[in-house]
Order: sequence, then C-alpha cells, then structure tokens
Amino acid sequence: MERPTSSEDARRSDDPAHGLGPTRARVLALLQDAGEPMTASAVGARLGLHVNSARFHLDALAEDALVVREREDRSTPGRPKVLYAVAPAAPPVTHRSYRLLAEILTTVLTGRLPEPSAAAEEAGEAWGRYLAPAAPPYRRTDRSESLVLLVDTLDRIGFDSRVVDEPGDLRLEVSHCPFLEVAEQHHEVVCAVHLGLMRGILQQTGATVQATDLEPLVEPSRCIAHLAAGGPA
Repeated sequence: MERPTSSEDARRSDDPAHGLGPTRARVLALLQDAGEPMTASAVGARLGLHVNSARFHLDALAEDALVVREREDRSTPGRPKVLYAVAPAAPPVTHRSYRLLAEILTTVLTGRLPEPSAAAEEAGEAWGRYLAPAAPPYRRTDRSESLVLLVDTLDRIGFDSRVVDEPGDLRLEVSHCPFLEVAEQHHEVVCAVHLGLMRGILQQTGATVQATDLEPLVEPSRCIAHLAAGGPA
C-alpha cells in the first residue's frame, strides 16, 4: 500500500473507513469487534459475503498489514484452517457513540432523580475507590504521597491535573477533562462525578487529604478542586 501524502492523511483522519472502502472496512470492523481470529468462511457468513469475496478482502487487508494471517493450531487430523486477526497497528474503523450514550445517561439522571448531583457524586466515589490502588490496612499515606496517587490515578482516566500548594490554599488544577463536552451542558452531574472520583481515590489510598469542593470550568477546559488536610470526606 502506498503511503498517503499529507493531504491524504488529513482526509483520512475524517474518514472512519480510513480509505478502505465500505466492504473492506466492514470486514476489518467485524474482526475488531470479534476480538479473536476468524476464518474467511465465518467472516463471509456474518457479513453475507461469498467466502471467496471475504477471503479476497481479508488477504488485501493482510497485504496492507492491517490483518494478520495465521494457521490454526490443531492436534486432530485434517488441514489447518487459515485464521485472520486484527494487526496491532490497524486503525479502529467501528463508529462508537460514547458521547451520545453519556448524554443520554446524564439526562436520565438529571430528569428522573430528585438529587442528581448527589447520586452522581456517590457513583464517582464508588468508581474512585475501584480505580485507585488500595492502601495497606490501617495505613494513612502522608500528604505528598496522597497527592501523587491522586494525580496519577486521574491521569490514567484521562485528566491532566497538577497540584498547587500555596500557603492556605491547597488545590488541584485540572486543565484537561475527558468529560468536557458533556460537562459543558450538564456540569451539575458530570462535575459531581469528578468530585466523587477524587473523594473515592483519596478514601481508597488512605489519604490524609480530602477534596472539599470543585469549581467547574472556571475557564474553558479548566476546573479547580480545593483540597484540605484531614481524613477523606
């Protein structure tokens, strides 16, 4: 496959099929969704293609290093089947509407629950405890270690945050929020999840610091969480 020019790269960045064409993109998407190697006949049956057509597209994807061909590992008599699996470098071609799902669930919380912010914060705390590394029994981490664990755990989720420690003002400044697009419309729920995440992380790590409150979007794409010494809230 010829390497695309920069203009071609730009066009493909907006093309979920990455220039593969509709049928070939469907074949690759099926393998990505399956998460395991498939035979040409299985791919054809799932997509309504003749086995020869499925094999043609699979072999073309293999030539482009988007799919890997391998022989079935079998101990019984018979010719091993040829299996096709997604190559690690293959771009995702399936369309996921996670933002739409987030919007739907957020509006349900807002419209159906009497206290959506409290429910969102409670959910955030539960997930914060789940995502954070647990402290050993009866151990309370010191402030410095607590803050490092908080930032590291949030970074793994997709936040970009830094601690600002000034006299009388300990805070966490967040310059990148992975929930930003939904938070702009539903900050009362989404930012409550964020605050709950921080509280849950601090609880799980046995921190001597607590998150007291969160100022959402003080600037575009920037929030400030206020921290204080003491056990987790």
